[in-house]
Amino acid sequence: MDSRKGTSAKMTGKKQCVDVRSLAKMTIYVCGIVFPKYPSHTFPLFLLAEAVGRFKSLRTRLPFKKRYRLCPLPNRLSDALQKDNIIKSDHTIFVGSSIFGAFVPHPEVPWVNLTVLMESRRKMAAEGQQNGIVGKILNRQNSSMLVPIVELANCQAGVIFVPESTYSNHLTKYKLPQDHAFSVALGEFQVNHNVPQIATKATIALINVPFDMPNELVDTILGCYFEQPRFIYRNNTYEIPLEEELLRSSCFSRHHHTFSRLKKLPFRCVSLESKNNSYENHAIVVKNCTSLQQISSVNMLVPRQSLHEMAFANVCPDGLRRYFDALRASFEPFLSEKRASLLASRNIHPTFLLHGDRGSGKNTVITALASFLGIHLYAVDCAEIVCSISAQTETKLRLVLAHSNICHPLIICLQNFEVFGVDNEGNDDQRLIGALQSELMELFGKSDIQPLFVIASSNRRDIKSAVRRLFLEAIEMEPPGVEERYQILRWLHTVHSTWDYVSNAKDTRSVQVFNTRIGALHRETDETLRSVADETVGFLHGDLKTLYVNAKKSGRDAHHLTLQHFSQHLSAMQEQFSDSMGAPKVPKVLWSDIGGLARIKDEIQNSIGLPLRHVHLMGGNLRRSGILLYGPPGTGKTLVAKAVATECRLNFLAVQGPELLNMYVGQSEQNVREVFTRARSAAPCVLFLDELDSLAPNRGVAGDSGGVMDRVVSQLLAEMDGMGGESQQIFILAATNRPDLIDPALLRPGRFDKLFFVGPCITTDDKLAVLQAQTKKFVLDKAVKLKKIAEMLKSEMTGADIYSICSNAWLNAVRRTVAMATDGKSQLNELTGKSVIVCMEDFKIAVGKFVPSISRSDLDYFSNLRENFGS
Repeated sequence: MDSRKGTSAKMTGKKQCVDVRSLAKMTIYVCGIVFPKYPSHTFPLFLLAEAVGRFKSLRTRLPFKKRYRLCPLPNRLSDALQKDNIIKSDHTIFVGSSIFGAFVPHPEVPWVNLTVLMESRRKMAAEGQQNGIVGKILNRQNSSMLVPIVELANCQAGVIFVPESTYSNHLTKYKLPQDHAFSVALGEFQVNHNVPQIATKATIALINVPFDMPNELVDTILGCYFEQPRFIYRNNTYEIPLEEELLRSSCFSRHHHTFSRLKKLPFRCVSLESKNNSYENHAIVVKNCTSLQQISSVNMLVPRQSLHEMAFANVCPDGLRRYFDALRASFEPFLSEKRASLLASRNIHPTFLLHGDRGSGKNTVITALASFLGIHLYAVDCAEIVCSISAQTETKLRLVLAHSNICHPLIICLQNFEVFGVDNEGNDDQRLIGALQSELMELFGKSDIQPLFVIASSNRRDIKSAVRRLFLEAIEMEPPGVEERYQILRWLHTVHSTWDYVSNAKDTRSVQVFNTRIGALHRETDETLRSVADETVGFLHGDLKTLYVNAKKSGRDAHHLTLQHFSQHLSAMQEQFSDSMGAPKVPKVLWSDIGGLARIKDEIQNSIGLPLRHVHLMGGNLRRSGILLYGPPGTGKTLVAKAVATECRLNFLAVQGPELLNMYVGQSEQNVREVFTRARSAAPCVLFLDELDSLAPNRGVAGDSGGVMDRVVSQLLAEMDGMGGESQQIFILAATNRPDLIDPALLRPGRFDKLFFVGPCITTDDKLAVLQAQTKKFVLDKAVKLKKIAEMLKSEMTGADIYSICSNAWLNAVRRTVAMATDGKSQLNELTGKSVIVCMEDFKIAVGKFVPSISRSDLDYFSNLRENFGS
């Protein structure tokens, strides 16, 4: 066997040698054909030598240092992570333990050499084929800088984090886009490196802000900022956070009006001097050792901010991202100097209008965009501008727009713009509108002003044409959908969780630092947020923020948020938001709570449940528009509508017909439009119009002074016709006692095309079903037979009549129980609801005293209506 194995191994080796020889012969043969000028035997060796040489040359051009990715870190989070450092700096880098151990041999000297690799910039220059001085500038070498380093226990591997303000300075320095990815290399701090010196003189220039800053206040802020040693670089921009933690409480409270609107004070380091060098690139500014000199202020951009101040989340809430992107796209043409001058020559100026409901996040979007672009923001409430005298209003408006001369680039935001340009009677004030138009033309006519934007935010959905034409573009903010509400809640959870963890952590350097805009969530928390997003239909950004903050307080001691933390506050907020038109929410009425009406239940479930279960089979023009329930009062029409919404898990918006009517001209039609707008925002939704006969009577009646009801009916018809093309599922139910008074146009197919008669209970089985539904929460005596009670009742009774009998029987049982307790058989204070036992005699007494709510003539009248309208 061994000899066989040896023989087979020799045969395999010979076969491999034959294969190599044949491959070499084939290569030589092919080289002789393809390259006939070169010797066929030596040319393969020449190719091998050429490949080795090229590899060596390529290797020498590659950096010998390992590359790392440079990522921005939220500014306030970076301050919290280095609060224990003796020397503060915006240039501090944060790394994991492996990187820290590789480049910091002595923890007492936490300094490294950071090299920003600019190969990508050289590629851009090569593509542009720049020559001369411009080409040399674009092909600049890698830039190195000495920076402090901090070790983090839970840091993303292979990534170096730097405060976002410094990251923005790098982007501005090299004129790179905001989404540019930097590659950096680290080097150990050597003895021959330029050791940071203590600056003997530091020259700074404040960046103009659109607020009045007295010199005493500026000196106080700078003194508080440089109380701790600061390591800064020349020709870099820094921002001083105007917070009570940094400033003294007395100073913060004294100037609270300014600090409430101005969050940061930016400045730029112009030059640094030390004892040995009058032109330092970097130095440490120490109070009482460094002479701080301030020169004239300048106008320039501040460091851009794409992250939230505290967490790895977008500066704008994710649920409002589409409005942020839309407004940003509108700004971009005016940020380029060439495009802006071209648009200005055609009288196209950057004036925008952002309108939506109060709390929809208008100011949040505008503030986030200003931070993202690095442009100053000056916001003023129009209620502070508008006066009773038009001349005073014009003067204040002129003063507000004059802030463009103090600071630029600038965004001027006019908040609550709906109060501007309106006189005391609610009509358009043409004088103020014309004054604003002329002031804007004069403002944008100045050629020396850098990018200047004017944004107005209004809480009204409908914008009058006289106001709308003042603006280049109007963006409407609609109520968020389910996914947008979930994104808002998740963004809030990321921000607040990070802040709570950093505030309560004993060692802030144990915070997890990972470059992700969507943080990982606990599975139960994620499910909770999705459930809350489903239940908060119609909630805006401000409402969701209030709800989350309250839930966070309730679950302060819990490891993660659950639905119980939200439920109590959600119910309370829904009750607070309930107005005359009702709040859209899912009621809690089941089919089991409604006795009888089996045929009505089946018909309505087929009409509404079928489109919900088989959406892909229902065409857009085949869906039923509305269902009208008519019949005597007390038969359960409203309960049926609530049960439909509950069983189908739809939002329920109930509106009483007379509540929509208003004494002012046009307000009734406006109320109808608002009802359908709320129904669209709450889709899928059941819109229930009660007392429809009072809202939509027959048109052309002589008693309708001014034709108000005619216009209301016409508006209702227009809204119902507009629902046919909606992709959202909105089901309209209406109830009335007098269908003969309703305008016939509402009863045609396509509107209320299905009429259901909800009549009294006639058979014993229907009465028994209602009795069972009404007494399921009662404690009944064993001798009570509901079927016998149903047989005792009169032939035709409404659900309200049976409810009256059951409630009277329960009250009789309560009186009997209290009488027994007063006789001394039991203690009165010890009685509970379960102590009340309803007997057969209580029902007999209630039935004997019962008076029916509808007469025989009423029953005959509704029987005739049923014959005329059907169903």
